[in-house]
Amino acid sequence: MTLSYLTDDCFYYILQYLQNDNPTLYNCLLVNRFWCKTTIPILYANPFAVKISTKSHLIISTIIFCFNKAEILQLKEQLEVNQINNINIDEEHKPLFEYPKYLENYNDFEIDSAILRYCSGLSISYNKMCSDIIPIFHQSILRQSRNIKKLDISLDLFYEKSFKNFNVQNSNLNLIKLNSLSICLNGTTNNEVGQEFLRNIADVSLNLRQLIINFNQGSRRLLINPTTSNNLIDTTTWKKLYKIIQRQNKLKIFIIWNCFLLNNILSSLEFQKHSLVHIEFHNANFVNVNLKSLNNLNNLECLIFESCGGLLLNQCEILNFASFKLKELSLKHNKWDGDATLSIIKYLGEPLQKISVENITIPLIENISLYCPNLILLKIGIFPNNELYELEFYRKLANNVPINVSKISCFILKKFLNFKEFLENCHNNFEMINLNYNIELEFLKIVLDYIERSNNNLKTLGGIILDENFNEEELKLLNQIKDKGIKLVEFNSIHYI
Repeated sequence: MTLSYLTDDCFYYILQYLQNDNPTLYNCLLVNRFWCKTTIPILYANPFAVKISTKSHLIISTIIFCFNKAEILQLKEQLEVNQINNINIDEEHKPLFEYPKYLENYNDFEIDSAILRYCSGLSISYNKMCSDIIPIFHQSILRQSRNIKKLDISLDLFYEKSFKNFNVQNSNLNLIKLNSLSICLNGTTNNEVGQEFLRNIADVSLNLRQLIINFNQGSRRLLINPTTSNNLIDTTTWKKLYKIIQRQNKLKIFIIWNCFLLNNILSSLEFQKHSLVHIEFHNANFVNVNLKSLNNLNNLECLIFESCGGLLLNQCEILNFASFKLKELSLKHNKWDGDATLSIIKYLGEPLQKISVENITIPLIENISLYCPNLILLKIGIFPNNELYELEFYRKLANNVPINVSKISCFILKKFLNFKEFLENCHNNFEMINLNYNIELEFLKIVLDYIERSNNNLKTLGGIILDENFNEEELKLLNQIKDKGIKLVEFNSIHYI
């Protein structure tokens, strides 16, 4: 039998398809009651990502309508204290929906930004907004949230005085659906509400797929003096963090920032040894850290060290017994023993398909060539220090790029001219070359020579494309390259690291 109309389920899936098209969703609200009822949960799943100021104004006004009497009173008191009388709050208006309950993506920075845009015409300082006004909105939204799946929050929020009477257990806050958590700690978590919030996450949020912990070196919400030590984090908070890590059912991605006490964190990660596939360390201190716990992460595929320090050669030797087969390794801006980097590549390089390193050296590329037989993508930064050494450097670099590498992405700090030496001495198997260099005459000549020599293996060429500045000769060479079926892309669209 042929249906003469679409079923409700069909309309639902059509509207779901439009979840990233807010202007169209706003129009759908006006079709009929069913469309309105179906569209609202989609539209308010992530409303604060909207960058249009008029929409921000509409969303914040709607959130105010959802305040309870206590929150309205708090807001009015703060507006009066700051001598603001041009915001009209209608206590009698009852919204059609409990809008905050549909929120799935809670990002405190995006919420702050939306509120600041809404209040942009008010004569009130940024610090006053953060301490007196914004927390009232967070308190109300959190109180009503029941469907949060992605949470990005700074715990210093709970240090504000407006949160002193906030009761996590008595609110409607339900974090059982949470699958992504990004939490920022600044040493201000030693308060009852913050501790209760962490306890709630540890007890009910057991299905995280991604966990990001940032021991921030200063508040990202207030202009306060930064701290530089994790020692300000109390023992109770550390224990809750360990519990959050350990109790997850299938944690896949773990990222940590600014951590100087890593041993217990690594030990906790062993509880996720069958599920973790991706780990990132940013600005972490590896002094006296035992890497043995990493060895037991059976399914680890991606490991990133960025701006880290303190690692020594003897600490890396344990990685020779790693149980995982790493596919991707990134080593950038680390301030530690150079031999430690070589050792990491030696012990983890055999299964690698992608490696990113900045400030490539000849010993480093030699180790990559020797220990990474399955490498496909090589991302490097080239910062040679000695002009006389530069030409020989490019030749040695070219001779040591593994022949199995089909994609290369380079950031070159100095002049490009000697890169000709690289392509002339390198193998002919590149399918992608990506460079931070203007696509101009000399560059095009070098690339065209490489294409012809490599029997048209090249498929993608990345660079800084300056279409409006091409002269006639450059356009001719550019068209010759395009005619060979090569796709030109901006350098930034294929990140070199």
